[in-house]
Amino acid sequence: MPLSPQEILLRLTLVPVFVATLIGGVQFRRLQPSLRYLAAGLIGFILPMEVLGLAMLLQHRNNLFLMPIYTVGEFGLLAIVYCHALQSVPFTRLLPWLIGSFAAYAIIDSLSNNVMLFRPGQQIVQSVLILGLVGLYFRKLLQELTITRLEREPMFWVSTGLMIYFMGYLQIALFSNYLLRYSDQLNMNIWGLHSLLFMLLYCCYSIALWMRPEK
Repeated sequence: MPLSPQEILLRLTLVPVFVATLIGGVQFRRLQPSLRYLAAGLIGFILPMEVLGLAMLLQHRNNLFLMPIYTVGEFGLLAIVYCHALQSVPFTRLLPWLIGSFAAYAIIDSLSNNVMLFRPGQQIVQSVLILGLVGLYFRKLLQELTITRLEREPMFWVSTGLMIYFMGYLQIALFSNYLLRYSDQLNMNIWGLHSLLFMLLYCCYSIALWMRPEK
């Protein structure tokens, strides 16, 4: 039976993750501190989780129990990345509490529901938190006005990719249960769009990890 366009997109999502991870590994020594953490996270956490999740999906096994682990891990990774990018003492002090509180929420939410079900609440909270990190970064850019060519600034690419992806993902998470009840085909189309947004995010990561920042 031929694969649908949505199924093809889902299988292709691993390609940009692998490319970004490869670039991060090759360029690791010359990366600025924030991007070193991103590269290390891709190598040690994101890529293995993506491979495991896709492998289970291809075997028609439920992989939703991985989502709380992935969600908390991804947020923790990005929070550390932005801690180094923002260089803000108040944010650095708040960071352990922020990650710990979100991890506690994810554990409680997972234990109070069936771990094999999709829990959009965790994705909604994660999206809002990460969009907040991106907002703090853009605020820093506007306040300092030290970068003359944004297209040569790696963290600008990371932040742009995250903003586009999580603004879209937030809408999907908010309406996921409604879409599932409304139409299976529409639900598949929306998750196909999610795959495109996901690949765009990792293309932005690849660009950021490849380029040399403006001096």
